[in-house]
Amino acid sequence: MKTKKILSVLLAFVLILSFTGGCAANNQESSPENAINPDVEAYLSKIDPEYGYQIAEKLSGKEFMNNPELGGRTAGSDAEHKVADLLVEEMKAIGLTDVKKEAFPVDKWQFNSSELKILEPAGEEKVLKPYSYASGGTPEEGIEAELVYVGKGTKQDYEGIDVNGKIVLVDIDMGEEWWVNFPTMEAALHGAAAIINNCVGGYAQLNDDTMNTQDMVGPVTIPSLNISKNDANYLKGLLEKGPVKVNLKVDNVVEPGGTSYNIVGKIPGKNSDEMIIIGDHYDVHFWGFQDNNCAVGLTLAIAKAMIESNYQPERDIVFILHGAEEYGAINSYHDWSIGAWNQINRIHPEWAGKALAYINFELPAYEFTEFAHTTSAPELYSFLAEFAKVAPQPENCFPQGIATEGYIQGTWDDSWSYTIAGVPSMVNGGLYTDESGFFETTYHSQFDTPDTFNQDVFTFNLKFYGAMAIALDQKPLLPLDFTHQAVRVRNAIDSDAFALAECDPQPLLQELEAFESVATDKYNQLQELNRLYEMLIASEADNSDLIEKIKEVSSKTNALTLSTFKIVQDGLLKLGGEGETVIVGHERPQQNVSILSQSIEKLKENDVATVIDELLYQIEDTWYSYHFSKEVIENVHRQLYDPEWENNRFWGIGKYVGHVNLYDVTQSLLSKYDTGGDFSKEIAVLEETLQGQKELLSKTINDEIETLQNAKAELEKIDLASLIEEVNAILNQ
Repeated sequence: MKTKKILSVLLAFVLILSFTGGCAANNQESSPENAINPDVEAYLSKIDPEYGYQIAEKLSGKEFMNNPELGGRTAGSDAEHKVADLLVEEMKAIGLTDVKKEAFPVDKWQFNSSELKILEPAGEEKVLKPYSYASGGTPEEGIEAELVYVGKGTKQDYEGIDVNGKIVLVDIDMGEEWWVNFPTMEAALHGAAAIINNCVGGYAQLNDDTMNTQDMVGPVTIPSLNISKNDANYLKGLLEKGPVKVNLKVDNVVEPGGTSYNIVGKIPGKNSDEMIIIGDHYDVHFWGFQDNNCAVGLTLAIAKAMIESNYQPERDIVFILHGAEEYGAINSYHDWSIGAWNQINRIHPEWAGKALAYINFELPAYEFTEFAHTTSAPELYSFLAEFAKVAPQPENCFPQGIATEGYIQGTWDDSWSYTIAGVPSMVNGGLYTDESGFFETTYHSQFDTPDTFNQDVFTFNLKFYGAMAIALDQKPLLPLDFTHQAVRVRNAIDSDAFALAECDPQPLLQELEAFESVATDKYNQLQELNRLYEMLIASEADNSDLIEKIKEVSSKTNALTLSTFKIVQDGLLKLGGEGETVIVGHERPQQNVSILSQSIEKLKENDVATVIDELLYQIEDTWYSYHFSKEVIENVHRQLYDPEWENNRFWGIGKYVGHVNLYDVTQSLLSKYDTGGDFSKEIAVLEETLQGQKELLSKTINDEIETLQNAKAELEKIDLASLIEEVNAILNQ
């Protein structure tokens, strides 16, 4: 699972659209609608939480890790390959069919061991065992070098310090400040032989012995490692007394040409032209019990219970365990979810248009909030709210019950790759709404162990998502509600910014209203025919011909619904500057127009402090321009925006709207922060940039209008009115 950068904006990132008034109560009124489905009842009678736990515990064992002391099972590594073979056999053992190990290319990462010894001052016997990021290793004999502490590792921290050939120690906060690629590239630029990172915030805050690792989103340069606060303080204490010389050995392989595997098996359905997908990832950092061995256990436990309950699906139910979720690509800002992206784009692109849903799991045995919820594509919000009314309820966990709001998914898990490819996707709640502090304290650390296991949460998820998969499978029509996209786009309109850009919001608002009207009508039709289908199934009369007719019409209708879904994801689902924040496309130039306009006015008043401290850093990735060298920032820009790098962009392809590069003007303003001066040149640059953003905003709005028109036209092809009338006539006889 991927969680990056600014933790303080985590809750702001979660767009909540309430449409049923909060959390559902645990008790349910008795009614025919929430009478238990016999297939669900049979499934629930066969669930085996202990089996799922045993799978997670087994996968957390040292024999399935690359580093016997610290763990780790990363993309293309020996340990990942070993577990892939194990999972193939496990899928076969529980009765899944057509089990396959499907290969895809990755940049291999295998961290085997590391060691940091103190050579000077003499007599220090403590040996440190850092954990590596996906960067360089050392020769077998190691690197002998002086250790130098350089604060946060920004370009300013290197002023007047010679670190050429030396090993630098830095303090890093990947939550509030920057990711590890920035200080690593900066250190390499200044000639450092290696960098040792000490997490002082953001992650690894459980205790002072906690270590952390993440993906690199950067090139393979010098060795880049993490140590605990206690070890960092030990080294700082030595440095306070005088020079420190160390020997650093890092056996860490990061290289192109690797192979990873997605493990796939299925329960065949009556109709193999459609499918439901259930899955997760099996690569891990450290011992990875929650992230993500428990998810592997959950996926296999759902499959096992379905098989043992003799459930016969209407469609194929495909179970998939992805490799290379945590990392899989060198020098890519999109180096996670590589297995999922390959599966839906290169291995089985035909799944898009056939798969009605993908249910993904991350850390499913931990109570992150007081309410259970699912993050998803907005089009699934209504289905999730309806399902919450009849779903198995939490017991001894989630005291506020099941939330009936919609929570938009992000890029931090495999569901994103499926959604943007055209498969409506979701993931169990927790990634984007952690109220427990797990991500700050324990995530991607050596303390992600079986001690974190919450059996009640795991059991609830086993019940809830297995029942959900059955509910989705048994609906002939995929119940996507596109009105939530209309609300999302409407809420993203800043009328003040539109006015600054001289853009009229009315054409967009009018198209939103027209789209929403059609979406409402079609969703009501989908819901009504699904309801009537259930009544036909329950009827004692012989309605087999009509039931088959509904299935035939449903197949064609689902194709149109999924086609509309893909149009909407392509046109309305974009990314913010760092590849994580999910936005409506016009939000990016809209924000830039507002901030640039304010910045220009403040500079005309000679108020450079406000521009630097409160305004410019909010524009895309300008924050990093304050702190790191131009070469470092240019590498990030290539990763995100250079057309020649598109093949290394994976799930970020086509998801960025424009790009503003303010590095030079930012540096100029920083140089005048204390002294002031003539800002005419800077104002001219910002005015030119502002004009470009105004034009981009206008173009993006037009693109969104076109998307809405195309999606509306596709939805209008759905016409179930006559069939609904026919079914009603039969039922009323």
